[in-house]
Amino acid sequence: MAPNTEIEIFTQEKCADKVVNALKALVKTALCNGFSKTSYLVTDHIKYIKKIESRDNPEAHIRFTARKLFPNEPAYLEKIKKIHAKYQDDVLSQFEDLYILYYQLSKELPKRRKITSTEADDILAELLI
Repeated sequence: MAPNTEIEIFTQEKCADKVVNALKALVKTALCNGFSKTSYLVTDHIKYIKKIESRDNPEAHIRFTARKLFPNEPAYLEKIKKIHAKYQDDVLSQFEDLYILYYQLSKELPKRRKITSTEADDILAELLI
């Protein structure tokens, strides 16, 4: 039972790390391209990083955010259209990378670990106490 849990946690942390790294890359690129450290783009994305890192379950938060941002393909295409109108060059590229990552996560179904009937009985007994 423990090995499956460890693998599952590793996978979750990996997704959280990818999103945080994409957010950091976006902020760094924005700073290098002349955005000030007090600009809305920089401060807002720093808040996102801190929020993810402070969550008890960053994976669940990321997946919730991804589904909220991109519930379907038209929502994804609309956001891509907006960033193309507002940003350019490296900043645009970093936004696209971040949005692609979120969009892919929004389409994934959460992975569930199957358990044995005995484990289910144990959990049920514990819940009914």
